[in-house]
Amino acid sequence: MGKKFKALRFVGTLYKIFGIITGVLTAIGAIGFCVMSILGGSLMGAAINSISNSVNGISSSGPTGIFSGIFAGVIAGGFILISGGITAITLYAAGEGIYLAIDLEENTRTTAFLLQQRNS
Repeated sequence: MGKKFKALRFVGTLYKIFGIITGVLTAIGAIGFCVMSILGGSLMGAAINSISNSVNGISSSGPTGIFSGIFAGVIAGGFILISGGITAITLYAAGEGIYLAIDLEENTRTTAFLLQQRNS
């Protein structure tokens, strides 16, 4: 039996590819956001210490900048992973759903053909 629905196969494959690309970019983006938040937190802490040293003459070197950057990065990275992961899984599942419908049609067509041959 010949393959039908070539356009649907193409669309299903595109959905699956977009799902994989979305998943990879989500992971890279979440890691990048965490790293940038940590670096930004440490730079912000250094800037605050520098300003407070020049104004007050008192050194207040505390780890709050780094820890707040880590905390914000982990929280935001988690949200990015969850939302991007759901999107990636949904895209991949849509592609699989299209393939499921195509396979269902092929199995039904094959069964009908075999039943017609058996009854003849």
